[in-house]
Amino acid sequence: MEHSTETGGSASNGAGTQFKELFDGVDDLIQKIADVQSPEIQKIRAKARVALGAARSAVKDSAVHVRRQARQLAQTTDGYVHESPWQVIAAATAIGFLAGLALGRRGTGD
Repeated sequence: MEHSTETGGSASNGAGTQFKELFDGVDDLIQKIADVQSPEIQKIRAKARVALGAARSAVKDSAVHVRRQARQLAQTTDGYVHESPWQVIAAATAIGFLAGLALGRRGTGD
């Protein structure tokens, strides 16, 4: 199974795209003010570069952490299903039955 290193999957693609657009926008802004020689602007530009690098690193680290946790949860669940298949079938049947009851009552107006 192949995983993307940029985003954590389809659920996080929207957030990943938004972060990328934000980072690209900040990069563009930094580039546009690159010609300004004011010492204050140079300090602000340097701080913005450092903050942008830290933000990119934090987003990447968060995505890696979430993927790791999801993979670990999937492995744990897979192990449980293989060790106790009948308990999983019983639980899924009970959940389906209760969901059916809840939806049935909602549909009749009781």
